[in-house]
Amino acid sequence: MNMPEGQEAWQDVPNISLRQLAYFLTAANQLSVLRAAETLNVSPSSVSTAISQMERILGLKLFTRRHARGMLLTPAGRDLAVHARSILLHVREIETMGERGGPRAAIRLSIGCLNTFAPYLIPRLMQEVEKEHPKIQAKWHEDSHDGLLEGLHSGALDLVVLYDYDLPTAVQTIPLRTMPVQLVVPEGHAVLQRDRLRLSNVAKEPFILLDLPKTRDYFLSIFAAEGIEPRIAYRTGSFEMLRSMVANGFGYTVLNFSPPYLAADQGRLVSRPLEGPLRPQELVLARLYRTRPPSRLDQLAETVRACVSRLKTSTGG
Repeated sequence: MNMPEGQEAWQDVPNISLRQLAYFLTAANQLSVLRAAETLNVSPSSVSTAISQMERILGLKLFTRRHARGMLLTPAGRDLAVHARSILLHVREIETMGERGGPRAAIRLSIGCLNTFAPYLIPRLMQEVEKEHPKIQAKWHEDSHDGLLEGLHSGALDLVVLYDYDLPTAVQTIPLRTMPVQLVVPEGHAVLQRDRLRLSNVAKEPFILLDLPKTRDYFLSIFAAEGIEPRIAYRTGSFEMLRSMVANGFGYTVLNFSPPYLAADQGRLVSRPLEGPLRPQELVLARLYRTRPPSRLDQLAETVRACVSRLKTSTGG
């Protein structure tokens, strides 16, 4: 018996349900059946059963159980988490096609931002997304460069805002703003009398390094490109500590983004672009190539770009 065209392709019901995918993904994000059950407001046995059923259907082990230390995703589990998030995201998008449904029908996105940048961007984005994209419910996260990439690869994050430094080929980016390398010094520093600034103008002065993975390597590579060995006087993993030390005259630093320094009675900062063989970084909105983005991504990216473009830097002096 011949079926109508297009019917044969959909005659089989998938063995894995959306509920099982949702339970698995929550457990993957929490790395705990108990915490996943609390998040979903279901029993732990419901989550465990869903995972066991999926492992049986797929013939794959999705988690490595570590008893009291929780669970770890296997390579197959990490890969499935990315696909599960994409599938559930698009189901949510289907639910937003009509005008009814309210918040339960919203597209839920998990968006990460580089932690040195997040305090200046996320509050603005929260307001703008709520106003301009009522059918997007965004959950915001801040993390390091490596943490954001891990979130993408594990399926915990849909999109991330970070610099385009040392990104794997699996990541697709949307440019947001070019961030040239800036020399950051206290207000009134003698070097500001120069029309053009190079690292050689301050090479003998104490340098304060933002000592974070990737960030540290990037800034030290700038000195190496100029053939300069910086006099590292202080190292700090805190963005605000770095800026406070410079404002109080303990040395200079280099950054791609230096917002106005507003701490009362703590001095002021001035940032100016550096000249030389320096590769400016691009702030980007990134996702994995293998995930199909929601149709509203372009609109959301434009909102993010507009917010980023309005951020001010501590120029002047």
